[in-house]
Amino acid sequence: MIKNSFSLIELLIYYIVIFFILREWLVPIMDLTKTGYMELILLFIALSLVISLFRIHFIASWLVKVAYILWFIVFIYDGVFVLSAEGIDFLFSDFQTNIEALMRADWPHITDPFRTFLFFILIWMLIYLIHHWIVVRMNIFYFLLLTVFFVGALDTFTEYDGSLAIVRIMLLGLIMTVSLLIKRLINNANIKMDLMKYLKLVVPVILLVVAVSSIAFFLPKSPPQWPDPVPFIKSAAGKGGSEVDEGGIKKVGYGDNDSRLGGSFVADDTVVFLAEASTKQYWRVETKDVYTSKGWEDAGYSQGELRAIAPGETIDYSLPRGPEEDTKTATIQVMDPYDFVIQPYGLKNVTSAMMSVHPNLEFMMSLDTEKIMSYVDRAPTALTGYTVEYSKPVFQYSALKDPTEEIDPMIGERYLQLPEALPDRVKDLATDIVEGRETPYDKARAIEMYFKQNGFRYDTDNIAIPSEEQDYVDQFLFETKIGYCDNFSTSMVVLLRSVGIPARWVKGFAGGDLVDNNGSMSTYQITNNDAHSWVEAYIPSVGWVNFEPTIGFNSSRSIDYDLETDAYQEDALTIEEETEPDEVVEEEPETQQTTPQENRLSKNISDFFEQNKFIFMLLLAAGIVCVFVLYKIRRKWLPKVYAALYRRKDFNESTFEAAFLQLLKLLELKGFKRKDGQTLQTFAKEMDAYFETGHMSRLTKFYEQSIYSKNASKADMSQMKESWEYLINQITS
Repeated sequence: MIKNSFSLIELLIYYIVIFFILREWLVPIMDLTKTGYMELILLFIALSLVISLFRIHFIASWLVKVAYILWFIVFIYDGVFVLSAEGIDFLFSDFQTNIEALMRADWPHITDPFRTFLFFILIWMLIYLIHHWIVVRMNIFYFLLLTVFFVGALDTFTEYDGSLAIVRIMLLGLIMTVSLLIKRLINNANIKMDLMKYLKLVVPVILLVVAVSSIAFFLPKSPPQWPDPVPFIKSAAGKGGSEVDEGGIKKVGYGDNDSRLGGSFVADDTVVFLAEASTKQYWRVETKDVYTSKGWEDAGYSQGELRAIAPGETIDYSLPRGPEEDTKTATIQVMDPYDFVIQPYGLKNVTSAMMSVHPNLEFMMSLDTEKIMSYVDRAPTALTGYTVEYSKPVFQYSALKDPTEEIDPMIGERYLQLPEALPDRVKDLATDIVEGRETPYDKARAIEMYFKQNGFRYDTDNIAIPSEEQDYVDQFLFETKIGYCDNFSTSMVVLLRSVGIPARWVKGFAGGDLVDNNGSMSTYQITNNDAHSWVEAYIPSVGWVNFEPTIGFNSSRSIDYDLETDAYQEDALTIEEETEPDEVVEEEPETQQTTPQENRLSKNISDFFEQNKFIFMLLLAAGIVCVFVLYKIRRKWLPKVYAALYRRKDFNESTFEAAFLQLLKLLELKGFKRKDGQTLQTFAKEMDAYFETGHMSRLTKFYEQSIYSKNASKADMSQMKESWEYLINQITS
């Protein structure tokens, strides 16, 4: 039997502290639920603590508490005396109603008086539990932890501000925890101690806790170092999507609401779909046309009209297509249940094997955004897979350079929109960028390349959000110069429109990662991390042409240079070279000559390892796991390391052979391995067909000449370096 060693004064002090801590529980509940009569509920808590303090017999305790609860319910909900006929009838009828609801498991019809009754019972049981923790266990750590978690959760996920409440809880809780610890130690040692000696032990600790807490409270504090995790938690739970309030953090992925751009996001490698296609490419979903100075919206130009498309029917939309003989097929396997269709450029039609299950399957295209959705019986339905036919357009360079038609006024009216509040310096910058350029295509290319040549940086962390007075594009162009695809693509659209070139904002997915290669068809894995945005500009005589201003990404447009020009070199991706800090070589200290010192040092080291061998074993195990993981994902990081290291070396005829062999090694790491017996020229043609360039053949020809020909012709090493860097960027992008 546990002997109660607490005096009445001690318990009184503890219960007063508990009363104020329970009040911190009650305040947010009353505030968030808009419930009144908090004073009467606090009176019940005080009454229960007094009954526990004086250890009143449990029968009398029950009678007093039940009487108070019944009085409260009748007084609040019926306004009559509890022992009156009306009061007793109210209690009886309400009890009968709730018993029937409980028997039917009809939870929505539980009455408010019964919910109040259950709330009082909860308080009753909580006070009993606290009494046990204090008197028997002499430890309230779990109660304190639960209180902090409860108030912290309300502060995080609701509008309740619990900052000061948590400070008060921690201050009272720490004082009480230390006091009970001292009391427990005294009891375990079976020491008799009067009140004054006990206070001499407790008071210094209390003063120390108060002093440290006050210093921590009043000292200046740095702002939060981490982004708000709540939007990410809600997004992960399927409650928040990818859109968040200002100051929050987005979970990367495809979202519908683009009215408020900006802010950081967290990566998400969840697989969205697998695409089996002949080449890597961009996957288009929709376009938007109205820039609001904070983001993008759909103007509803066609009043939300949808156009029905039967499976296999040729799709009539605004983008050009390639010739019929270049038609290709891509198979999409959907992992995330999106109800829209992933569109390759040059899309012709969509079919699905699910027609055997859903004979009423049809597709609907929004005339406003060109977003194509799958419907069954006129209801949006997510498909697990479908096949698209497409013929990617190849733009004639002569047509791009020599526009012969006027822009349709309807296109100009819709795609030249800019907000009235757009700062003039944005328009002035656009004029400066295109100065000296004559054709719309040359102007668009100048704007596209501007971001790659003027100190802009791609990043997803600590990205600014414009204030109410700021313009999203203006902030990016003139203040931060740091952002991701939304910043770059939106800015290019605004700059294009500022110089009279119709442009629209495009959303979809980048090409993803190659995961399998089966002859002429390759399988690409596209994740939420590949969600992307880019630009389509209207070029007279050609139509809508896609542009890619984001640093580190390639444009997927194909151009037939039917004129003699070096312009193809301008289309190569330009990114900032990765730099590494110079190596710091530390001078080795002089060898110690004194043998006793060496022996003592060796012994100290040996003792240190012996004392911490368990930690070193854990570190060794963690290191082995890390090495194994790095080995498994080496195809993702090793090419970038090789490329970064090799860029630091001089590129000339003497180092060309090693650079070419390194390029072959990088291609092999990315899954492009030469077949047995395959010549270098044949392999180079395959790579050029895949990357849609001629760089690999040029490098291979010079390599073979330098190896096998005694009279090898001199080559332009600057062109060789450009070709080598272009392929390296393609591999590592």
